[in-house]
Amino acid sequence: MLVVAGALALRAVLLWLFALMANGPVMYGEGAVAHAGAIIARGGDPYGPARAGTFVAANYSPLAYIVSALGESVGPFFALRLASIVATLGVAVAIAWRAGERRLQGLALAASFLALVPVEVWGPAHRSDPLAIALTALAVLTAGPSRGRAGIAGASAALAVYAKPTSLLPLAVVFAYLLWRERSVALRTIAAAAVTALVVGAITLARFDVAGLFDHVVRRNQLPVDLGQLPSLAIACLIAIGVFIAVGLRTQDGRLRAYVAGGALVLLLGAREGATINYFLDLSVASCLAVVTVATRAQSPLLPLALAAQLVLGALFFRPLDATATTGAWSDPRRAALASDLARTSPHLAEESGVLVANGIDPIVDDLFLWSRLVASGAIVDDVTPRILNSEFATVIAEVPLEGLDSAPAFERQRWSATLARAVLTAYRLDLSADHFYKYVPRRILVRHGQ
Repeated sequence: MLVVAGALALRAVLLWLFALMANGPVMYGEGAVAHAGAIIARGGDPYGPARAGTFVAANYSPLAYIVSALGESVGPFFALRLASIVATLGVAVAIAWRAGERRLQGLALAASFLALVPVEVWGPAHRSDPLAIALTALAVLTAGPSRGRAGIAGASAALAVYAKPTSLLPLAVVFAYLLWRERSVALRTIAAAAVTALVVGAITLARFDVAGLFDHVVRRNQLPVDLGQLPSLAIACLIAIGVFIAVGLRTQDGRLRAYVAGGALVLLLGAREGATINYFLDLSVASCLAVVTVATRAQSPLLPLALAAQLVLGALFFRPLDATATTGAWSDPRRAALASDLARTSPHLAEESGVLVANGIDPIVDDLFLWSRLVASGAIVDDVTPRILNSEFATVIAEVPLEGLDSAPAFERQRWSATLARAVLTAYRLDLSADHFYKYVPRRILVRHGQ
């Protein structure tokens, strides 16, 4: 198993480092996070009123944006991606450490975690997910009878929820178990979490617009339920990490069984528009930690073979980190260079706004998917399509050719409504095409009065 897991993990980590050095977006949604971070770095508030005619998504709580802002001087995609990589590698180190004296086995299990499809794709994401899962794992593993351990666990739990509210599910299940089996540990940890939450909450309310924070983080995340995609998401989960889940459930560690159960609850939240394989990241971490406790006791040679087979199956089926991936496809971060010649003072519309943010351009809409969903629900007014028809945008950049949108994946059609796509094709022509980069320019050039 070490050979298979090691090879896949090494490839993944090298690609993560390439993405870090390229300092551009590799997956959808990273541009919106980088944009919010840039606003904070400039002293602004991404949750406050946006400039007229612009849409700032900012539908995460502030932690990821704050981390992103800290590295703005290096590049808009540097600090948070670095933090994500460190956090993911930290989980791998914890897995290896829990194997104890069986160092070779611990190394193989740590590598297998890094080689799992959800971790390969999302481990270095310029999003809040890697921070949240690492903080959740730290809280689960650290919670103990001493004040120091309870303090670390409680602070980690509060920050995990602050990074991504879905972390509350696995933490709630684990703390419920601890209240049943280790009451004093649970009470001390919950107390520390409450204190941390109060401090973080006070700082947040002092720095950011309260009403805007609620609107962005709560209301904008109330996306339509889509029960139809839950079976396909569950099947994808089983193909990617099914063996690890099955083995992990055999653990005799009740805390880790509770962790696995909590991770499964997060998967159920995937029954809504926009959900993808990041919804079984918690389950991946919990299962791998539980697998360690089983593998260190197991004598059968079939176990490492089964785990290795799972890794190969995931790699062959999903082809993670490839442009042709069946899910969670990465895009070459160097494609941002294709937008380097765009006029900085002109308005541009990009499906993945990261190609604009990487070039110092503030996007008009930084998350086209969320904007489209809010327009469809009537929560906001569509003021973009009329501007498209009037050729007011200097360029429109899509990740797929809009001429073939009808045959594109469902998530593409959720980002580009039929009305918006028709408007682009009516008023714009294709000027440049590359992998995940289709640039459209106006068919006619408007001459404004006074020019």
